[in-house]
Amino acid sequence: MKKYFLTALLFTLLFPSVSFSQEQVTPAPAIIQKERAPNRIESGLYIKLGPSFPMGIYATGQKLTDNSPKDHPYYFPATMGGAMDMGYLIYIGPAFANNHLRAGIDATFISFSFNSIKSDTITGSKTKYWYYFVGQKFGPVISVCPVDRLVIDISYKMNAYAAYVHHWIRGKEDDEWGMNLTQNEISTTIRYSIMLFSFQYNFGQVAYNDFDGAKPIHYVDNTTFRILIGFKF
Repeated sequence: MKKYFLTALLFTLLFPSVSFSQEQVTPAPAIIQKERAPNRIESGLYIKLGPSFPMGIYATGQKLTDNSPKDHPYYFPATMGGAMDMGYLIYIGPAFANNHLRAGIDATFISFSFNSIKSDTITGSKTKYWYYFVGQKFGPVISVCPVDRLVIDISYKMNAYAAYVHHWIRGKEDDEWGMNLTQNEISTTIRYSIMLFSFQYNFGQVAYNDFDGAKPIHYVDNTTFRILIGFKF
């Protein structure tokens, strides 16, 4: 009897500890989260400048006609000139895809460009006969940061500008003013830290008529390809 009593007592003392050990749940392995890349795509001011190369008939010269049979103006071929952009990258919302992509607006507040005129008949100061353009450009931009501080911006912008040229028109040497509110531009900019290189294809036509609705409009192609360097702060 004593033997059975000791066996029961031992069983009573050991059973709870055995049960408790069996009920212990093995902890799940810790989930290792991938470290989020730092956000290198930030809003900021930029300035770019470099050469502007005329393309197509803007580089070969244009003879235009309008409703007046006596008025057949010839616009001299354009040669290499220069361009300058000053603007701001405005990003909307946070970066996504682990901080590798971000969308925003590319706002160029001041866009100035010129192209010299190619002609053997010009005498005196040749800068007097350059094509001049000044305006603003706005449009969407998508920026990609593939690695480190390297950022690639791809944008499409609408360019609104005023234009000026001095040449022979309407039978005399004269100034002529024009404008375009819907010029197009496709650009790619490669940035590293604050340095940048930009490639722009700017295409469209300027409407010359001295801002006078009574005068005929001369649509002159002024397509250019630009290679700009600069800084983004």
